[in-house]
Amino acid sequence: MHRMRFAALPLTAALLLTSPPGVRATDGHFLHGVGAINSAVGGAGVAGGSDLLGTMYLNPAGLMAFRGTRVDLAFELFQPDRTVLSSAGPAGSGSTTSKSDFVPIPAFAWSSMLKGGRVVVGLAGLGIGGFGVDYPVDPTNPVLAPRPFGFGQVYSNYQLMKIMPSLAFKVSEKLWLGASLNVDWASLAVDPFPVADPDVDPGPDGQPFTQDDRAFYPSASAADGAFGLGFQVGFIYRPNDLLSIGGAYTSTQKFDDFEFNATHANPNLSNFGTPYPISFGLDVPAVLAGGVALTAMPNVRLMGDVRYIFYENTDGFSGSGFTQTGAVKGFGWQNILVLAGGVEIKAGNRVALRGGWNHSDSPIPGDLSMFNVPAPGIVQDHLTLGFGIQATRRFGISAAYYHAFENRVTGPFQRPTGPLAGTSVSSTLSEDSFLVQFSVGSRGEIF
Repeated sequence: MHRMRFAALPLTAALLLTSPPGVRATDGHFLHGVGAINSAVGGAGVAGGSDLLGTMYLNPAGLMAFRGTRVDLAFELFQPDRTVLSSAGPAGSGSTTSKSDFVPIPAFAWSSMLKGGRVVVGLAGLGIGGFGVDYPVDPTNPVLAPRPFGFGQVYSNYQLMKIMPSLAFKVSEKLWLGASLNVDWASLAVDPFPVADPDVDPGPDGQPFTQDDRAFYPSASAADGAFGLGFQVGFIYRPNDLLSIGGAYTSTQKFDDFEFNATHANPNLSNFGTPYPISFGLDVPAVLAGGVALTAMPNVRLMGDVRYIFYENTDGFSGSGFTQTGAVKGFGWQNILVLAGGVEIKAGNRVALRGGWNHSDSPIPGDLSMFNVPAPGIVQDHLTLGFGIQATRRFGISAAYYHAFENRVTGPFQRPTGPLAGTSVSSTLSEDSFLVQFSVGSRGEIF
């Protein structure tokens, strides 16, 4: 009976994740870490983490550290603080703050070592990233001025989760290998939707291609979901009991196109309100990661990771500027380097103290600030803190907090003819998050 209840925990957690809430960006559009333990050490853990959630997120080879059967469940309350500022000469300047509520983010992972101790199987469901804003129409802020003079209301909500059946194999006592199949699900809503061709009319003078032409982008505020597929492979090499070296590669996650039943949005044209089906491809970029972990003293473990995220070759994130019809080609994000470091200190047999730092490049070039008002994934530095208590031999609870310090990206208004002199658009973003995690079952052997 106890085994049946224990085995049912992953299924229960999976059901909780079937409708994941919105997630917001930290390293680009990814969370810097998953779960209270991994987040508290700056998201480091490629060379072997202290919990299943961080291990499954970063490097499935680390599953070999967990003997017997283990389940990790985590819950995060995430709050971003986003503001857009703009100026446009005679139109003036203004600042508007996005609606910002706490966003719940659940995660679960399960693993079990098979007889013989050379193979571990696992399953995880992780909310790993996203972006979103909710700016009202603001006549005092040129970029949010009523359409068609500005964007008007700007709303976006992109959610990303993945389900990961995984396998780890012990080649020798020093070398572990791991692999995961990534089955991804994402949801996207954007209003206005600038990657679609706008409905353009010649304006009051009746002459096309003049200054008073009016362009209206359609709305894609009715969210659509899409599935994606990819894989992850990794290794951990342990030359001795004090040092671990790890590496992992996550492939590009290829998604079906998002499809929206939009309508033509220009009230000055005869097709206003008629059907306008649109689609958009948005994949998830490949990630290459490496890390080290060192047991500096019997009760102190240091971890450091380097990750490189390949946005420039990813459908939807690559491409910038306008097409000949006035549609936006893509977000125009550039590849980014992420550095993560953390420390875990055991204060006796039952208490662990954790801290870390995470730094990432901003993927958004300044001159593309206007295109990324709906997706300001620009924070760079995170301070992370946490602790854990091993309440019993097989049950532990951990908590964490992190703060992503405010960053800003600024650039000019953009038109199909180029940047508009004397104008600027700035987005700012900072974040706070609180996490709790429950761990049931075996403890890892690395630390």
